[in-house]
Amino acid sequence: MTRPLRLLFFTPFASRTGSEMMLWYLLKHFDRTRFQVGLVCFSRGELLGEVPPDVPVWVAPKTFSVWGKISHQLGRNPLHAAVRSAHRAFKPDLWYVNTMTLPQVVDVAKTLGVPFLTHVHELPLSYGSVNRQEMRDILESSALLVGCSEATSAALREATDHDRIVTMHSFIDTSALRPPAPDVPHRLRAELGIGESDFVWLMSGTTSDRKGFDFFPDLARLLDDPRIHLVWLGSRLDTGLTYHTEQRCRRTGPTRVHVVGEKKSDYAAYLQLADGFVLTSRQDPFPLVMIEAAFFGKPLVSFPSGGVSEFVRPGMGQVVDSWNLSDLAAAMRAVTDGSVVCQPDVSRRRAAQFDVREHLPAWEALLARFATA
Repeated sequence: MTRPLRLLFFTPFASRTGSEMMLWYLLKHFDRTRFQVGLVCFSRGELLGEVPPDVPVWVAPKTFSVWGKISHQLGRNPLHAAVRSAHRAFKPDLWYVNTMTLPQVVDVAKTLGVPFLTHVHELPLSYGSVNRQEMRDILESSALLVGCSEATSAALREATDHDRIVTMHSFIDTSALRPPAPDVPHRLRAELGIGESDFVWLMSGTTSDRKGFDFFPDLARLLDDPRIHLVWLGSRLDTGLTYHTEQRCRRTGPTRVHVVGEKKSDYAAYLQLADGFVLTSRQDPFPLVMIEAAFFGKPLVSFPSGGVSEFVRPGMGQVVDSWNLSDLAAAMRAVTDGSVVCQPDVSRRRAAQFDVREHLPAWEALLARFATA
């Protein structure tokens, strides 16, 4: 009998970002008769508590202790040493580097001659997280580049002649999205001062410029309607942009803005209480929250920011064909007043196509084929 392939995964934070949540869905659902899986992480994030028990985990230091700094000055990089140690212990057939933000892993892979793929969850606005040489190494040394959307893959093709670029769309685990108790969304609306007949537009993401947090107060002024509420759900970055935008959100006029922070235990309830989902991102490769909102049957309105254009179908909402905030606000009003008709069943069926169980066979086939090539 052929032994299972051994896959060593690398991920930065073990946090609830889209790229890392998708990795955890893979770790949970891989066929254990075909794959043995190990994980190297560079932070003790909360998702490490949800790693399947048969998956060995190594935590490599991304910031060094005093002794680590001394070792680094003496020519021994503690991060590289930890990665090599995990490789020796697990003896993988293949490395899977989850995101472009781990160029140090690429350095070690090149030194060891280990085949690795890079799963790219970034569009060009995020390329600045690595330097020029690191970007070149990622593009030219990865034996396989996997884009999480066709928009992501197309951006890669513009920068390299690499002939092994494939698109594997991101997905969610729909079984993990349990609808909340019916009273919870009503309670949350009441706590925010939102009337039952008011229309709630939700956005979920970190309060960053890439996610378009700074657009929210301008959208509120353009909508100019006391019956419409904008809710931003997600972690607050400790930045001047967050502070400045929150101050502006307090001065928007009739349309109120609610910046509620990260609500892990009530996440599904916030999706349920919303009447629509607005994606304000300047660039977003293939956001999982877009799929989750569709799973709850919510209309989607978005800028043409990346993978959303590949996801939204007629009857699900509108992707505007400009970057004009007034066009985005007009599309939101059209959904709010019913002049753009959205069909929740169309959205739910589309979301079901992006469940991990639908995509897992293609992922397993890709990894098996690549590891044995």
